[in-house]
Amino acid sequence: MSKFRILSLDGGGSWALIQVMALQALYPKDTTGHAVLKDFDLVAANSGGSIVLGGLIENLKLRDLQGYFLDESRRRLIFPPVSPAEKVEFEIYKLLGFSPRYSTYDKWSGLTTLLPNFGSMSMSDIQDRIESLAGSCPRFMICAFDYDRKGAAFFRSYPAKPEGSASASDPTLSQAINASSTAPVRYFDMPAEIDQSRYWDGAVGGYNNPVLCAVIDALALPVPREDIQVLSIGTGSVRLRIAQEDDERSSVTQQRKPPTVRADIKLLAECIVDDPPDAASYHAHVVLGPASARAPTSGSIIRLNPMVQPVERDDEWVIPDGLTETDFYDLTRLEMDAVEQEDVEKIFKLGAAWLSDKVVNQPICHRFDDFGCIIGHAKFSQAMAAWQKLKQMDRMERASNGLNGSRPASPPPMNGAVPEGASALKMPSIEWF
Repeated sequence: MSKFRILSLDGGGSWALIQVMALQALYPKDTTGHAVLKDFDLVAANSGGSIVLGGLIENLKLRDLQGYFLDESRRRLIFPPVSPAEKVEFEIYKLLGFSPRYSTYDKWSGLTTLLPNFGSMSMSDIQDRIESLAGSCPRFMICAFDYDRKGAAFFRSYPAKPEGSASASDPTLSQAINASSTAPVRYFDMPAEIDQSRYWDGAVGGYNNPVLCAVIDALALPVPREDIQVLSIGTGSVRLRIAQEDDERSSVTQQRKPPTVRADIKLLAECIVDDPPDAASYHAHVVLGPASARAPTSGSIIRLNPMVQPVERDDEWVIPDGLTETDFYDLTRLEMDAVEQEDVEKIFKLGAAWLSDKVVNQPICHRFDDFGCIIGHAKFSQAMAAWQKLKQMDRMERASNGLNGSRPASPPPMNGAVPEGASALKMPSIEWF
């Protein structure tokens, strides 16, 4: 059978520009969203990644999807400021080191504007609509966190497994993305509401990188693990050496700060959505089987993610080529809500340096002391070549089995009974763990 391909898109606010740049490196810039989606059987996304997914569903060309983040007017639809009255109300929180900056409700309105064709369409109808237009369509999963039930929630366009999992109303695409991208406390003022339920960003539930839950869902469909291939695209991560007592202050080291109540509250608020994806990538890598776990560069999970980290040359830690010391310093401190044009241009510069192998790609597993790659690929070009090789092997296997080289018209059917009168691909649900 054809391999079951998963596209996993991390959260990361404006840094999701990097995901679009990665897709532009893998496909021609005029490739449409539906043409990209035809390459996959399941797409899982969180927060900024769900906004990228929305643009793919909207069938934007990749060069136009980039405008969601590079164009300031469209970017501010995703990060609309809180009202003047709310600013006054939230002033007290600044004493603790944080204050909400953006309006959740206005973000939903902005997302609806950015998604005129599919934003108001229910999750259950999107697949049939895209199939009628493009001939095939993957399943979709968008991650969120249920504010009232205090647990991870997943908006799906397909039935949850096991059967009988908790389900809720059928959200529109813009509602699901709004829920997934509502980073709390320091960023958005209120949880996103869908009917009687309220949601925060999926990172709060531990799914800023949704690759593991996507792999688990594929296995539960069920798909044999040897048939699963994953392209996991991040939004940039920062990794610095922790300064030692005798180290001089430097841009390439992270200073140890004394813990205080005020600083710790601010740090905790930041950590809620600052979810380094190393663990999820490695766990998913191992779940897919012993062969995958042993292979240093040839496993079935390909990770694409630029690292803002120093590199070691001649026993000295230095800033990577492609970035100035000012660029590096600013990127290590730039938050996910990069709204100002000069900040987004820094993210673009990081992405360009990464695509040209000047900035390190994130391994699936790395050494603690020198950040060296243990499993995965240390360069973007290596990771891209590995993904293309997996796709080529799939085409060759299909040809040897007497099948044509193209993808099947729709994802493999699900096993197990489907409730009478229900389509196997039209049962959106939310599952809590």
